[in-house]
Amino acid sequence: QPYHALELALANERRAQKFLERIARARGTPREVKKAATEMAAEEREHVRLIQDWMKRVPRPAKDWDRDPDPPALAD
Repeated sequence: QPYHALELALANERRAQKFLERIARARGTPREVKKAATEMAAEEREHVRLIQDWMKRVPRPAKDWDRDPDPPALAD
């Protein structure tokens, strides 16, 4: 479902943001790398916001979206 795809994208954007923030805060990280990581983390934060906004416009799937009314029949 489209909503599920957005949930996956959101989780990955958050994960990337946290990763980059850790790099920016890490001791011993060169100044240029910290600067780049900080900028990239800000971009990931914006992606998180965009996906959250998008999710508000996409209908949530019904709770039973994955129910199969005609499950496969297997013969033993």
